Amino acid sequence: MKLDLIEYDVSVILTIFNSKIFFRRALNSVLNQTFKNYEIIIVDDGSTDGIEVEIFPLLKSNGNFKYIRHSNRKHPLSLNTGICSSSGKYITFLDSDDEYLPGHLKQRISFFFDNPETDLIHSSALLIGDEADFYVPDANDNSKNIHLNDCIIGGTLFGKRKVFEELEGFRNIYSHDFDFYNRAEQSGKFVISKFDSLTYKYYRNNSESVISKMKKEQYD
Repeated sequence: MKLDLIEYDVSVILTIFNSKIFFRRALNSVLNQTFKNYEIIIVDDGSTDGIEVEIFPLLKSNGNFKYIRHSNRKHPLSLNTGICSSSGKYITFLDSDDEYLPGHLKQRISFFFDNPETDLIHSSALLIGDEADFYVPDANDNSKNIHLNDCIIGGTLFGKRKVFEELEGFRNIYSHDFDFYNRAEQSGKFVISKFDSLTYKYYRNNSESVISKMKKEQYD
């Protein structure tokens, strides 16, 4: 007997770690997308807040959901777990305390349809928080800060599967998204574009985020 496998255009990798208070906002922003041919891969990086109790019922009623839980391995390796478990033609990401605007996926799929030679895109984000929070430790010198508008924001990366597979995902370092982008660019193998779209809402008012903790250490 041959099983008919569903082919998804997009794999959305949603990483969580003790994200109970933000998780629903992020998830609903995917469910509210105008583009519907996607799968959601939820990667739980060893949460201890009981979030799985909320997730299990969702798995029963949504055939395009996957839930993977492992011990705490940090964000980059959780992203890699999601990549390895994905099946979409395109791969993209969403942090549990961020969200998409409704046209986020459709705009990107349309861009790739119109620009089939493109392999990877990134964009700026709609920044939420105080202006002071938009300055983060510079990947090239953690003692200095750089504005997020001058950074590669990992949640806005959207690309063909081959890019993530050939680069073997993310390295487990600070600013793994910037490092990934640099490796993709320096490889000379891929066509990369900046996509002018502010449909990724990046919340910088979470005091428990990795970046917030790094900034606090700078001044302690």
